Amino acid sequence: MLIDLHTHSSGISKCCRIPAEKVIQAAKENGIDGIVLTNHYQKNYITDGDVPAFARRYVEEYHYAKECAKKVDFPVFFGIEVTMERYGGVHLLVYGVEEDFPLQYPTLFDMTQEELYRLVKAHGGTTIQAHPYRQNIDRMLDPALMDGIEINCHPLYEGTHLDALVAFAKAHDLLLTCGGDFHADTHRPRCGVYLPEGIQSSREICAYLAATDEIRLCVQEVTERVSFDVSYRRDKIL
Repeated sequence: MLIDLHTHSSGISKCCRIPAEKVIQAAKENGIDGIVLTNHYQKNYITDGDVPAFARRYVEEYHYAKECAKKVDFPVFFGIEVTMERYGGVHLLVYGVEEDFPLQYPTLFDMTQEELYRLVKAHGGTTIQAHPYRQNIDRMLDPALMDGIEINCHPLYEGTHLDALVAFAKAHDLLLTCGGDFHADTHRPRCGVYLPEGIQSSREICAYLAATDEIRLCVQEVTERVSFDVSYRRDKIL
C-alpha cells in the first residue's frame, strides 16, 4: 500500500487550507492508501505561552483525523514535524513514537538535534529530515544524528532533488522516505512509500523501513502530474 509520510491538516498547521476530513478525501482521490499526519510542532504557534495546552491540541487533532478516517476505512498514522528552533527552523519528521510523546516532552522544538534524536530513539522512533535543500532555506543536519532524509514532492518547491538526496542517503547509510508535504495550497501530488498490507501503526512503519534492504518510493516531480517509482537499496540494514 502507498503511504504518504508527510501530510498536514488545518486543525494545527496554520498553513494548511483544509481540515482533516478533506485531507483524507484528497489522498484517497489521488490513489494514496494512507497518510501519516505530521502537523507542524513549532514554537511560534504558541501565542499564549501555554505549551502543554498546545501539545494537547496537537494530539487531539490526530485523534480527530483518526475518527474521520475510520468513517471511510482509511489508515491515518501519527507523526510529528518538529521545527528546530536552534537550527534556523529546519524541520525534522518524527515517526514511531506514541501519541502521548508531545504530552511528555512538550518543548521538542527547543531541543538540540542530539537531544531529540536520542529521545526519539529511546521511545522506539525514527527521525527523518524533511525536504532538504527546499528553496535553499533548509540545510542538512548531522547525518549521524538522524535516521534518514526525505524526497519531497510538494508542487511549489523547485524540485525533489532526487539524485542528490539518493547520493547523500547512500553515502551516510540513511533511510530514504517520500512525502507530499500536503497543505492543499496546490494540486495533490501522488507520492509516498510502498509498505506491506496490514501495517497498523507508525512504529510498524519504522520497523519495516529499518528491516528492509530495499525501499520502494512513489515520486512525483514538481513539474509533472504523473508519478514514477524509485527503488532505493541501502548497503547495510540499520
